[in-house]
Amino acid sequence: MTTEITINDRLVELGVLGNQEDRTVQRKGAEQVENFFKNYEENVYEPGEEATAFLLHYLTDIQVRDFGMGILDKYDNVLPALNYLLDKAPTDTAFINAPACLLATYLYESEDSASAAITLSNAQEDYSLAMLLRRVMAAGWPSTSFASMREELHPKVVAGIFGEEDNG
Repeated sequence: MTTEITINDRLVELGVLGNQEDRTVQRKGAEQVENFFKNYEENVYEPGEEATAFLLHYLTDIQVRDFGMGILDKYDNVLPALNYLLDKAPTDTAFINAPACLLATYLYESEDSASAAITLSNAQEDYSLAMLLRRVMAAGWPSTSFASMREELHPKVVAGIFGEEDNG
């Protein structure tokens, strides 16, 4: 009898990345996030349990999460893709933070602040992006301002992940 490893089991094995310093890990994570959104759009694709666990694992890195945030408007099928990740992420763990915040960002920028706030309630109170989004929404920032900030940040994130190595 074979025992299937669940997403939760796989995530326990993989652990949380946090603020990773290894660009190789960040590159692989960013590439997987991009491929996930691209494949979800083109094929109405849902990855298997192992691929989903790896996505959730990589999204625990702040740079990979910010990379994902920067490409939210690049693909048309982002909403169902983010809903899928949020649905698969184990609640009350660090793995739910990025999917909740990415989906909340998408909803907020789509002028659906109520749904964004509800989605954001899935993220842990002390998660940095969740705290920022809560402040932005409470202050009544126009969603276009947050989108502009996100678009301004994206090239810096890409350079940080994919930029030239410092061989000095």
